[in-house]
Amino acid sequence: MSRIEEILESVEKPARYLGGEFNSVVKDHSTVGVKVALAFPDTYEIGMSHLGLRILYDLFNKPDDMLMERVFAPWPDLEKELRERHEPLFTLETRAPLTAFDIVGFTLQFEMCYTNILMMLDLAGIPFRAVDRGEGWPLIVGGGPAAFSPEPIADFFDVFHIGDGEECFPLLARRYVELKKAAPTSPTKDASPRERRLEILRELTTIPGVYVPEFYETRRDAACGLDYVVPRTDLGWEPPFPVKRAVLDDINKFPFPADTIVPHSEIVHDRVSVEIARGCTEGCRFCQAGIIYRPVRERSPESIIDSALSGLQKTGYDEISVTSLSPADYSCFPTLVEKIMDRVADAKVGVSVSSLRPYGLTEHLAGQIGRVRKTGFTIAPEAGSQRMRDVLNKGITEDNILMAARNASAQGWDLIKLYMMIGVIGETDEDLDAIVDLAHKIYDTQRAELKKAGGRLQPRINLSASSHIPKPFAPFQWMAMESVDRLYAKQSYIADRVRRKGIKFKRHHVETSKLEGVMSRGDRRVAKVIEIAYRKGCRFDGWTEYFRYDLWLDAFRDADVDPEIYLAELPPESTLPWDHIDCLVEKAFLLREYQRSKKALLSPACEKPYRRQNLPPELADKLICYDCGCACDLDHIKKERVAGYQGLLQLQPLRKPLAPPPAEGPSLRYRAAFRKLGPMRFLSHLDLLRTMSRAFRRAGIPLRYSQGFNPRPLMSFSPALAVGIESHEEYVDFQVGAALDAQVADRMNLVLPEGLSFVRVVPLSEGAPTLSRAITAATYRATVPGVMAADLRDAVAAFNLAGERFIDKVRKERSVSLDLKKFVGGVDMEPDDEGSPAVLRFPVVLDQTEGSVKPDEVLRGILGREAAGASFVRERLHFASPQGVSCPPARESIS
Repeated sequence: MSRIEEILESVEKPARYLGGEFNSVVKDHSTVGVKVALAFPDTYEIGMSHLGLRILYDLFNKPDDMLMERVFAPWPDLEKELRERHEPLFTLETRAPLTAFDIVGFTLQFEMCYTNILMMLDLAGIPFRAVDRGEGWPLIVGGGPAAFSPEPIADFFDVFHIGDGEECFPLLARRYVELKKAAPTSPTKDASPRERRLEILRELTTIPGVYVPEFYETRRDAACGLDYVVPRTDLGWEPPFPVKRAVLDDINKFPFPADTIVPHSEIVHDRVSVEIARGCTEGCRFCQAGIIYRPVRERSPESIIDSALSGLQKTGYDEISVTSLSPADYSCFPTLVEKIMDRVADAKVGVSVSSLRPYGLTEHLAGQIGRVRKTGFTIAPEAGSQRMRDVLNKGITEDNILMAARNASAQGWDLIKLYMMIGVIGETDEDLDAIVDLAHKIYDTQRAELKKAGGRLQPRINLSASSHIPKPFAPFQWMAMESVDRLYAKQSYIADRVRRKGIKFKRHHVETSKLEGVMSRGDRRVAKVIEIAYRKGCRFDGWTEYFRYDLWLDAFRDADVDPEIYLAELPPESTLPWDHIDCLVEKAFLLREYQRSKKALLSPACEKPYRRQNLPPELADKLICYDCGCACDLDHIKKERVAGYQGLLQLQPLRKPLAPPPAEGPSLRYRAAFRKLGPMRFLSHLDLLRTMSRAFRRAGIPLRYSQGFNPRPLMSFSPALAVGIESHEEYVDFQVGAALDAQVADRMNLVLPEGLSFVRVVPLSEGAPTLSRAITAATYRATVPGVMAADLRDAVAAFNLAGERFIDKVRKERSVSLDLKKFVGGVDMEPDDEGSPAVLRFPVVLDQTEGSVKPDEVLRGILGREAAGASFVRERLHFASPQGVSCPPARESIS
């Protein structure tokens, strides 16, 4: 067992750190020239759901001379183990330390992950601050939406890459490695390591989107009291100013990757996801993303459908998510969804859509999305009153919202997630009342539609109200953030008025939102606060159970920084801490929109008015432009999208089905025996179910599915193994609609991750008992390191002779006393010589009504204590009837 696997024995969710997932890429470090560790400063479940990670991982691992490996923020249990054992933080692919890479690239999605960045650098042994790192250290690079306002963490990064990364980040990585290799023969070869690193960084500033904080300094703005950024004048050369974001003009140059990694454990967005467009022109005034990703760039329909279908075949997922900032605004969205559904519905694949604007959910579209399963439905009006929706520039009406709810409910959705926002300046109690009133109207609409459908389902609404955070580059960037007390008062005001049983109101943690606001609008003084907070123990600040607001307040006091100055209203004439970043949208446009919001004036979306009339693109005769600074080629955009729409209409049916649908008629049952060895022992039972289901799809084996709104593959497994236990003999029963050939086990083994392997597959006769009824017992082997066989002989003999042996265990959150002898037969010890480690073998009864005991509990009962470091293997499962499939090693059954 490796050192890392020893550590994983002690953590709550080891599957987060295993690596070896299907479609992951492992390369020999000695054979590549450019090595990048992509660091996500949050959990595996969140990081693996990020589309940018999927894009960059594919982009860097395709060339033979480059590699990218992943590393995620370790949960506190793993952090503790790494520190106690003096082990560095490692990547998933090769378990290499971060210092083995040329570049460590952090994706900056959320400001509340900033202390996790320091934790990851600390565990890697890398100095926090850029000024303390010479050329021998990896280059620390940051990118993502939070990089557009980088000053709070500027001291910790060598480089920020601003904007789209597909073209420029690989260029940056290659150029950096070239410069490093050339350093010994460069004119500055006699310079110090720090000076040589600065020379390399200077060369990197010629790449679009590159910002090197060390080449800039700050000055205090008299109007707002915040520090803004200017180029240093003592360098002897002029750094780029402002730093313009990198823009990928045509995202079709980089088709969305199909062979994405299939995680072992469940992640937040556990499906094939395809980015259909980048950017948004709706112009919501609170939205940073809608500004920093302009202009809108759509993927071609052919590229989207190809990525989606290829992704299903290469991953085994049974759900597709089409995603963008505003999917309903994709130029031919309803037709696109229909074309996708036509290709995947027979294969029992569902399609989900990231949050739709209400006008986009037509009755036809709702019917298309719901053809296979109800994959979730979200409405985000943000405000209850029309006045506030106009202030926010949402561009939707109450009629749009109720129509969407009506269409969804008519197609069988009983749960609607309703997202609102509070805390925008000018909001009144009447606006808060309108939030509750709208939720009630939606509930009544749901109830009426569900009643028409037969009345089996009851309407449910999950209502949440997030606190508005004024973000850089949004038109509301000058707005003050409301106080903690006022935001909590508004939450209570809403909660007191939501009295319907079917409406659940979810409160957001206001102190977390306040700190996010400080990090969003902070200057370089905040870096000191972040470091102090980290050293006080702050981690995972976006997770309520770990957020320590008291420690953050202490950190601000210790750093002599007042957090309130970052949350106050900012004068329009002030120079802001992020003004040195050019997102291509002009500040004057943002200010115009801010002033319009104060008059509750709506600015319609700046691209295609035909969306509102639901007309085909070729009938659109005008494109609206507000002259925001992006300089879009509107004529080209119009022609491109009309052509895309016409091409989509002419798209031919698939010559070969995505997957053969289950045959009509009776189901055929099969039983497969398989092994679960090595790192796969860390998969939970639910992880195993997901892994097997996807492997069957990758192997092209058409499983039968259950009926109803949410069909599932008809599979059942042998009794669940505790996480961390290997098994030489496990079973899965499954149903198909057609007879399988003799190569089915071989086909499965080609698509299973290492450590899972099919031994054989046999058909089951009609009426054969299920696994839960057929399996009666299991034989386990336990190895006890550090304990000699001779020292256990008496303990084993005493256990075998005892009429009863009780242990205390927790069942359903209460402690019970359990007699092990009801479940355990005789215990064998082998080998039985004096100098060998103890190896015990014992059978355990598996009873449906009485339950069972775990092998570590048996060992505790034998030894009278916990056995640290003991390992277990399930060698065999025993059947009460001959319907089982035996795998070696075969042993005698329990009598």
